[in-house]
Amino acid sequence: MSQHHPQPGTCEAEAQQDPAQLEFDGQAGAALHRRRRGLGLTATEVARRVGISQRRMARLELGLEPLTLRLAIGLGVALGMPAGWFLRLDAAALPEAIGIALDEAQSHWAQALAMRLAEAGAAGMQH
Repeated sequence: MSQHHPQPGTCEAEAQQDPAQLEFDGQAGAALHRRRRGLGLTATEVARRVGISQRRMARLELGLEPLTLRLAIGLGVALGMPAGWFLRLDAAALPEAIGIALDEAQSHWAQALAMRLAEAGAAGMQH
């Protein structure tokens, strides 16, 4: 029986990565630069707000360093934009892009709610 190893660059391989380490294309840097300049903020100020060095901020804007999901979230907070804006993702696609199966999560939540309601109903009938 052979073991299956996902090929690099495939959707399957990307789905097995740590979501915090996902990398996105270099166009995010240009979008980041435009947004920062549009708000009249310096790279140093945004870097301070996000908790990174000014050098790293410059590398992000130049597309020399990948924009991780964690950084996109921090930059989104600092610049008043959703993380998906930098990642060029539709908000509805974001959970799937970071490996969250919404159908599975909703099913789990619905089952937990049904159990709690049943328990509450049973407890109410005993009183």
